[in-house]
Amino acid sequence: MDLEGYAKMVRQGDSGAVLDALARSGEAEKVLAGLDKRKLEQAAKAGDMKALSQLLRDVLATPEGRRLASQVKRAVNSDGR
Repeated sequence: MDLEGYAKMVRQGDSGAVLDALARSGEAEKVLAGLDKRKLEQAAKAGDMKALSQLLRDVLATPEGRRLASQVKRAVNSDGR
């Protein structure tokens, strides 16, 4: 789906669908492939916000993570222009 499709869903009040669609995007798949799932699972189960925050910072430091974050930001903040 392109940015205009995401923007249309946001305008219709369906931001959950936008995030769901972005989660299935190629960029998200690349990000998930590089994620240490064992560390993520351990941190989530323990409620370790410091470890979860570090994992997120690590993801956002990658080119794929930055592109995905940019897509999410544009889609959520889009007003159709």
